[in-house]
Amino acid sequence: MKPLSIGGHLGAGGWDIAAVVVLSAVAGAVLCGLALAAYRQRGTRAYLLIALALVALFTRPLIALLSGFSVVSAPTHHLLEHALDTVFVVLVLGAVYYARTVEKRLDEEGL
Repeated sequence: MKPLSIGGHLGAGGWDIAAVVVLSAVAGAVLCGLALAAYRQRGTRAYLLIALALVALFTRPLIALLSGFSVVSAPTHHLLEHALDTVFVVLVLGAVYYARTVEKRLDEEGL
């Protein structure tokens, strides 16, 4: 497969795609910052897992930008984005499970 190139798509809205990816990266960075601040304040494992999930979400547009500038090949880009989707889902489910079972049990035991 041929690597993606933002420059090769300029006539077909390549800058629009790049702008959306950059906006996504900025929004992801803001969310990561907020999640890390919440984790720092609360300090629970569930908050840590959510912060890490948002880091995985933030990494996706960075991979897209690297692919757009031909630093990462298209197959690698595709694989990494699906892997990051999986990491995101596992971390969110882990956070929910931990918050609903482990933390609840610890509260009931008075720890």
